[in-house]
Amino acid sequence: MTTLHGWSGSPAVRAAVQLPPAARAGVVICPPLGQEGVIAYRTLRLLADRLEARGIASVRYDPSGRGDGAPDTDPDAQVRSARHAAAVLRTSGVRHVAFVGLASAALVAATAAEETDALLVWDAPASGRGWLRRQRALATITIGTERFVDGVESLIGIEVEPDEAAALSALAFAPRTGPTVALVRPETRAPKTLGPVETVEVPGSAELLDGTSIHARIPGAAVDTAVAWLDAWAPAASGPVVPPVLDEVLDVDGRVSERIVRLGPDELFAVETVSSAQHHDAPLVVLHNGAAEHRVGATDYQVDLARALARDGARVVRVDRRATGESSTVRDDERSFLFAQEWVEDQSAVVAGLGTPSDRLVLVGMCAGAWLAGRSVDEAPRLVVEISPNDYRRQPAAPGSYEDAVRAIDAPSPGRLWVRRRYNAVVPKALREWIARRDRVGGVVEHVRPLVEHGTDVVVIAAPDDADLFDRLGGQKALRRYGGVGRRGSVSIVRVEDGDHSLFSPVMRRAVRAEVRSRVAATFPVPA
Repeated sequence: MTTLHGWSGSPAVRAAVQLPPAARAGVVICPPLGQEGVIAYRTLRLLADRLEARGIASVRYDPSGRGDGAPDTDPDAQVRSARHAAAVLRTSGVRHVAFVGLASAALVAATAAEETDALLVWDAPASGRGWLRRQRALATITIGTERFVDGVESLIGIEVEPDEAAALSALAFAPRTGPTVALVRPETRAPKTLGPVETVEVPGSAELLDGTSIHARIPGAAVDTAVAWLDAWAPAASGPVVPPVLDEVLDVDGRVSERIVRLGPDELFAVETVSSAQHHDAPLVVLHNGAAEHRVGATDYQVDLARALARDGARVVRVDRRATGESSTVRDDERSFLFAQEWVEDQSAVVAGLGTPSDRLVLVGMCAGAWLAGRSVDEAPRLVVEISPNDYRRQPAAPGSYEDAVRAIDAPSPGRLWVRRRYNAVVPKALREWIARRDRVGGVVEHVRPLVEHGTDVVVIAAPDDADLFDRLGGQKALRRYGGVGRRGSVSIVRVEDGDHSLFSPVMRRAVRAEVRSRVAATFPVPA
């Protein structure tokens, strides 16, 4: 499969276009909002791959104002971006267009589609108002009541201005006369306001959408159902297509620009951010995602951070490791490389490919990305910033083993549940906790020691739960041993009392942004 990447429009969307040699039709794959988009990213890539195999072109995109799109405060950016993505397909020669929307994106797809377009909605909410009400309830439970900062509201993985919240709430389905299908969970119905449309029950939506990104499983059977319906809708005859014109460089603000690069033997997808006033000796900051997450939802804090660091004078690269975002081939049974050696190798390949001296290198990672940044002794970075670290293991995990363990704990089989109850009844709690930590997490001292001894400054930014784990696993000992002021090679911790592990909290995101910028600036003063 060949994907064309770039930016298009003003404000620009970041587009990923897949074109077969000749196309029967084209599909606009709309991205879900917030954390739904994080969880569904690889599933929608698999959908695009399987459509291309059937001779159907597709475009996936980050809307302007979200992900790797250009900055945009227009409250209608979601629908406008979907329509622009369709226009990109049509410029390639595609004549017949369908819109696909999963979860919250179903509302965007239905609003953007014309009656002559086809429409596929999958696990659609009843309305924008209902979706927003549920997201607010989840955000209040997860983040707390302090979800507003300077009038901006934080939901789960998405910040919205009042005007955008009103626009999202107003999204609604209308009766359709064009080709339409609703894929629904077993024993559920399509939104009534769509009218009497074709409805197909598909499995796997709950396993994909109802947990964290670690729990999510790509529902291959549901993807095949979507592909089969679109294949039946598309004309039998193919027509010639030409690659659409996409901008290779995004001009963010007249000073900062971005381009897509491929790094290492696996051609990992990355976005490089630079400033027109950048010094030739500028530091390089590599940003690692948490878990196997792309830069959408809460993880798009990286985009704002990268652009701010570039304005400060740094060169910044945010990268998708294997089985993440746009990197490596998608499979419906793919295994995550959480805490695995493969990601350590990816980090080495990225740093080698960028060719920056180690004394100008900064590695910043969140959660699993924090652990990964801490495994960089061979790269000898000058500064490592670990955001929300919750694992200090010394030995990498086998591919897929971490997610398997999490799923087994959260959704145990009846036999496992019986064993767990007996185990908890017999083994003292203190011993159970020690056993649990022995395999999954090591000690802070041994985690940071190799880096500190090579002259690396290690900064931990942690919300209360992660800060408590840091303390329990020897963090205070590490601070006493390596926390000297002014030494080359040190450890420090920044505690964000109102923060959270996942960066859903606006307080945590702003603290991370400010702290990373200040640490980079202090370590690498901008030359006069």
